[in-house]
Amino acid sequence: MSTVKFISSPNEIPGGQKYVLVIYGEEHAQTEHPLGLTITVARTVSQLSFLTAVHTAKKIAKHAGISEVFVCTASAPGPNPTPTGMFTYVPPMTNLART
Repeated sequence: MSTVKFISSPNEIPGGQKYVLVIYGEEHAQTEHPLGLTITVARTVSQLSFLTAVHTAKKIAKHAGISEVFVCTASAPGPNPTPTGMFTYVPPMTNLART
């Protein structure tokens, strides 16, 4: 089973180790490289989309026999990402109970 490790920079990934990386970027992308795969999630989407990418990365890693999934959230979405589907982004610490 693949383990998930949260990192603050891709530079924290040990050299020569096979891995799957999930990171925020300008647009959605999936890039294969000699040591595995990088899944880039657009900064403009909801956190749910990012979590879905992490879940997908775990499945890909398990299927490929890769033991580590690295998740870099250093470039989290800004305060107003574009809503997609039926979900929308709710900034942390928003008090939804106000009347």
